[in-house]
Amino acid sequence: MRSLSGLFGRSPFEPLIEHARKVHQCVSLVRPVAEAIVAGDSERLDELQHEMSKTEFEADQLKDQIRQSLPKRYFLPVNREDVAKFLSEMDKVADDTEDFAIVATFRPIVIPDDLKQDFLELVDKVLEVSELLLGVAEELAILQREAFSGPESNDVLMRIQAVCHAEWESDKLSRRIARRVYSDDSMDSVNILLIEKLCRSLTQIADHAENVGKNMRLMISRR
Repeated sequence: MRSLSGLFGRSPFEPLIEHARKVHQCVSLVRPVAEAIVAGDSERLDELQHEMSKTEFEADQLKDQIRQSLPKRYFLPVNREDVAKFLSEMDKVADDTEDFAIVATFRPIVIPDDLKQDFLELVDKVLEVSELLLGVAEELAILQREAFSGPESNDVLMRIQAVCHAEWESDKLSRRIARRVYSDDSMDSVNILLIEKLCRSLTQIADHAENVGKNMRLMISRR
């Protein structure tokens, strides 16, 4: 007789947590990339871009494994579409981190001295968003055991709100940088474009991280 686990499939939540950890590993590389940009260290940027691409590829492999093995017969406590959306938005976080590293290698980017602090503050805020999200994602296994209800789910909802707030703060920082960049008549237009691309990648990392949190909120609210 086939076991119940064989009959109903393997839970996808532990692999989702593993994928979330790998994605956060990608985001963690954003800070050293930003430091290399500020320092004008092109050799270090090339090394980090290679490491970022390798880590993002590993995240992609995990994503593909989850999609291929996502059980069709497993009795999920949440909508299967919500699980797929969670994975898709997390994958976009990893994609945007790689975009950030790639843009950094296009050509030397000059971050004006009076923008360096704001730029690194934005980087750190995006990293904070990712750290908060990872803490939430690591609760998936517990939420599954509690069928996405109970006191643990209430705690997760509060932590998701912290993710959303940090994302909002990252948007404010990005707008502040944009205003200062576009008001500087002395800055090279290509340099402006590249700084804008860097900041867009950062805000998209935070945006997709917030979407993951909102997706988890839906999982809980639909119970």
